[in-house]
Amino acid sequence: MPIKLRIQAFWADERGAVIIIFALVLTVLLGFVALGVDLSSLYFRQKTLQTRADLAAVSAVNNLSDSPAAYALTTIEGNGLDASAMTSINYGHYQRDPALDPDDRLTDRELSDLDVNAATVSLQEAAPLYFARSFLAQDTTQLGARATAASFDLASFSLASGLSSMNEGLLNALLSEATGSEISLTVLDYKALAVAQIDLLTFSDALATRADLTALTYEDLLTSDVELLDIAGALLDTGVVQGSTAALIAILNSGSNALLDAEKLIGVDGDDVAVQLEDVLPTVTVSALDVLMSSVDVINANRFIDLKLDLNIPGLLETNLKIVVGERPAWIMFAERGATAHTAQVRMKLDLTLDTDILSGLETTLGIVSLDIVSVEVPLYLEIASAMVTLTGLDCGATGGEPLATFDTGTSPLTGVTGTHVAELFLGRFPAPDFENMTTLLDQNDLEEAKLLGLNIQVDASIVPLVPIIINLEAAKLMAKSHVSFGVSEQSQTIFTRSEEGQTKTFGSEALLGSALSSLLTGAETHLEIIGTDLISSLLSTVRSLVADLLDPVLSLILFPLDVVLDSVLELLGIKVGYAELTLHKAHCGRIMLVR
Repeated sequence: MPIKLRIQAFWADERGAVIIIFALVLTVLLGFVALGVDLSSLYFRQKTLQTRADLAAVSAVNNLSDSPAAYALTTIEGNGLDASAMTSINYGHYQRDPALDPDDRLTDRELSDLDVNAATVSLQEAAPLYFARSFLAQDTTQLGARATAASFDLASFSLASGLSSMNEGLLNALLSEATGSEISLTVLDYKALAVAQIDLLTFSDALATRADLTALTYEDLLTSDVELLDIAGALLDTGVVQGSTAALIAILNSGSNALLDAEKLIGVDGDDVAVQLEDVLPTVTVSALDVLMSSVDVINANRFIDLKLDLNIPGLLETNLKIVVGERPAWIMFAERGATAHTAQVRMKLDLTLDTDILSGLETTLGIVSLDIVSVEVPLYLEIASAMVTLTGLDCGATGGEPLATFDTGTSPLTGVTGTHVAELFLGRFPAPDFENMTTLLDQNDLEEAKLLGLNIQVDASIVPLVPIIINLEAAKLMAKSHVSFGVSEQSQTIFTRSEEGQTKTFGSEALLGSALSSLLTGAETHLEIIGTDLISSLLSTVRSLVADLLDPVLSLILFPLDVVLDSVLELLGIKVGYAELTLHKAHCGRIMLVR
């Protein structure tokens, strides 16, 4: 065969071409395999790094109150990474609010901020390359991972919520004022409510049914305006009140149209809390009487209540009480760290009539003057400003005696914004509008003198020996006025441990009232008012001086029954001067969740 034909035949022969193609394709396939190995390795390392970031974020959030960065680093090192892999750790407040855009739910915070509940950990690692280094001018590539974890812990607590004792006169007056009708019940009727315990979920469900608000969420229900009749009916519907239900039936029969904002009864602070209400409401149990009377307090806010009290105190003839309570906030709070609760301001006017027998044994003659004390009247004003607490710590990991919940109860007297605030005590008279208007401060410069003692004075004005000339000065008055301020809180923190859930603690300063009364009476400005006398001025001056010397011991004798009276009145109102009552109902420890 000619050479030309042989060459043409060679070119036309396709035998063995598969091997050539396979060799070329194999090179490409091996490149893809190499790339796949590297990508798989990088993917595995990325997932592992993300898992470590997740664990570090959870560890940090679980220890927000105790060096979270250190716990995050320990977790990282315990999972085989160097501490330098953590490039940053940031803190924030995360809201589980579906109405918010996901990018808007996390807000940056400093670790020292009270509402911090989230931590974001960022990690970086140099991952080795294997086959890919043949194509790239590097042996490693940087991988990064970021995780955000959040904790949704909250506490339920109340400040000065309960009635420390029961007096049917006071309770009837409060209910009558709230309902606009005359209510007259016995202590036994109220005791049936006091012993009836109800959880807030059961009460909320019954209230929603009564008020025809079943379509609302619990958060909506607890921010709605509800009628006092519905609250009384809901307590009745739960069936927890055994024995006398006369108090609830009396309210239902009153036809009251009084409304109150349920948010001032049970406060929900924050959207995170609202998400968990269905879980936390059944864990808080209170008495039916507390629910009812707290509702009455809200309705009666800034109302003037006038009543007489029978305190059964020896030496006390009559007690007239006028009281105005300021706008009160929520009685029970559901809240995360940083939430604040406070009690309302109370303004009282007490007109006391004491038995003159408490002055028996008192020396009533000095020189030419003899006294007959015919009446003892004590006009008092007492203004107690609010007490305030802030939830500054909540550690759900606490065990044993470790702090579970920590409240800032403040130390600043008079002008402080936490703790017990200023209390003021006045002896004298204020113009009526000043007392009744809670927006008007009680200014000691406006205080007027008031009658403290009614006197008959006998003066022996003998000029000639053995020829007595007796002058009787009847209807004389000892006028007085005085003012004292007090209210220092000595306890900066109130701490509850795990075993103290459900307990009530007090904070502030005790024994303030007695010392305040002593200062009030001993520092009183007094003068003797004598009407209708024609005594010469020099003799009258002598009479005034001698009467003043005789009356000095009187003030100390008045002090003891006065102290007992004020203590009794304040106890009936559930008020303790100088300190407040704080109850931690429960710490509601939610899950720690990865949110990003």
